[in-house]
Amino acid sequence: MKKIAIVLAITASMGASSVYAGFGSLSSLASTLTESATGVSSSNMDLNGFFTQAKATNAMFIQSRSALASLLASKKDSDELRTKQKSLKATSDLKEKEAIQKEIVAMSNAVLDASKKDEEATIAKLSSLSADQKKYLLDSATNFVIASLTARDLALGAKQVSMSLIANPTSLTNTGLSLMDAKNVVGDITGIAKNSTMALVEYPKLLKKAGIEFKMPASSADKPKILNDI
Repeated sequence: MKKIAIVLAITASMGASSVYAGFGSLSSLASTLTESATGVSSSNMDLNGFFTQAKATNAMFIQSRSALASLLASKKDSDELRTKQKSLKATSDLKEKEAIQKEIVAMSNAVLDASKKDEEATIAKLSSLSADQKKYLLDSATNFVIASLTARDLALGAKQVSMSLIANPTSLTNTGLSLMDAKNVVGDITGIAKNSTMALVEYPKLLKKAGIEFKMPASSADKPKILNDI
């Protein structure tokens, strides 16, 4: 399989290093997420490595958003989100996983969008959380930020990956993805990168207003938290 070195993705992104200064680059993304969660070394990532990390990043993004939403939702919606998360972990059927994941994303979006519209109520809810809930909140927010930063890093190489797929679709052979699946993964990562304001700006501000001290991850290389059910 044709190797795609990350450095090629960086050099193909004009001006990218200055735009994303402080967030790391694909060439230096030797993070715990990459090496522990995905088992992929980022120093010389091939196409399979890119998609492995991209899928892991998308999963972390969805899980962290769902966890945040479960703390801000009504009890009924919170219970439903937790049930869906358990179902997602329990099933091995890919189509069923995809369907459940879409439901989780839709519910999380609805809850988090509503929380932004009524900031006063959201701050009150955050302030009233128990100690265990606040720890879960901070762990979720940490992973939300790391996933967003990692997506920004990966997005630097997304165009190069897409061009490679168009030029040589058979390079997907070892990834286990169809061309459409691969395009969707690239689209997911690009979408997360473009819509990272909530994770990087809006929710840290809300936490501060609620009197909750949140230490922002310095980069995508920070160690993600393990989110256990509460």
